[in-house]
Amino acid sequence: MMLSVVRRLSEGVPWGSCYYRGLRALGVPALNRRYREAGLVLCYHNVVPTDDDADDSGLHVPRAQFERQMRWLVDRYRVVSLRELLDRLASGSSLRSVAAVTFDDGYAGVFELGLPILRDLRIPASVFLVSDAVGRASGFWWDCPGIAESMNATRRRRWLTDLRGDGEAILASEAGPEPRPLPAAYRPADWPLIRASLAPGIDIGGHSATHRTLPTLDDGELEYEIVASREKIHAGAGVWPVHFAYPYGQWTPRVRERVRAAGYRAALTLDDGLNRRSADPWLLRRVNVPAGISDAAFESWTAGLAVPSAAR
Repeated sequence: MMLSVVRRLSEGVPWGSCYYRGLRALGVPALNRRYREAGLVLCYHNVVPTDDDADDSGLHVPRAQFERQMRWLVDRYRVVSLRELLDRLASGSSLRSVAAVTFDDGYAGVFELGLPILRDLRIPASVFLVSDAVGRASGFWWDCPGIAESMNATRRRRWLTDLRGDGEAILASEAGPEPRPLPAAYRPADWPLIRASLAPGIDIGGHSATHRTLPTLDDGELEYEIVASREKIHAGAGVWPVHFAYPYGQWTPRVRERVRAAGYRAALTLDDGLNRRSADPWLLRRVNVPAGISDAAFESWTAGLAVPSAAR
């Protein structure tokens, strides 16, 4: 009942800090967290040294903010590996106040800055790699300054549909300068760093080969993105990825079935919300956490309250 009231009140209300501070003052997130039978999966992308290193994309979370969020999380949730969360789904065990932490794209900042924080707090995590981007100095297309500055809803839609999320095609279409080397934390991690970071509780997953929009691809291209990328990750990291994250969160029944048939135990979307016991393991929901989110909003989002659409 409380959740339905909050949803009615939040219709048309911007996700400003005042709104979420009000929810926190009323104790709504805490009540929802305590009584809702659903598991939380957080999605991050990168961790960077300071606030000065963050940007408007929302992907690059400052280290201090990330550590604060993780300390808050471990005090209020049973933080488990993605494997354990899936085991709970399969067995029908309780998902109340259960959370898992994931990272998309495989940025070096995650391995160098994020994972040490998680190790100190004994928090497990899954990192999803784009196999063909590993070790690339030029980084991802969305981090190129000209692209970031020109990003809007119309352009993003065209980039992900007409250009199929293909980084080379998107950069060529904008006729901007050649991608330049990025600061270390913004680059995809290389294989030596990834292998050195492997430890109990750290799971390596697949996030395709090139981060193209999977529903736009033909069968041969889909095979490369889903199957060949899995083999490349095994060759580079020495482990077989058993979980997959859909690039841009985009999936269709055809894509889901190909991921399942490739041997992945589960796949994660960027569809907002929490996961009930009836959740499809190959369509798990996540809460995408942007850089700069207020603490009050973070508490509400993790409780499944008024979560907005994810970005990437």
